[in-house]
Amino acid sequence: MQDKELQEFYEEQFSMFATKGWRDFTEDMQELFTAVDDLTTIDNEHTLWFRKGQLDVIQLILDRKAACERVWSELNGS
Repeated sequence: MQDKELQEFYEEQFSMFATKGWRDFTEDMQELFTAVDDLTTIDNEHTLWFRKGQLDVIQLILDRKAACERVWSELNGS
């Protein structure tokens, strides 16, 4: 990616993070994370690995803003 493309990418990401829609979405994802983060309902190994995958994806979404902020800061020498 060229520098201008990279800058535009992060500007669009930060613009998205500032929206009510993103906040609503991440609140929903946090509620979902809490709902599926219960090992007592798992009765076999397949379900355990499926649940792990669910939690990994949800955590990736929840960490997206912080990850972008961290990379942006590193790219700008902050």
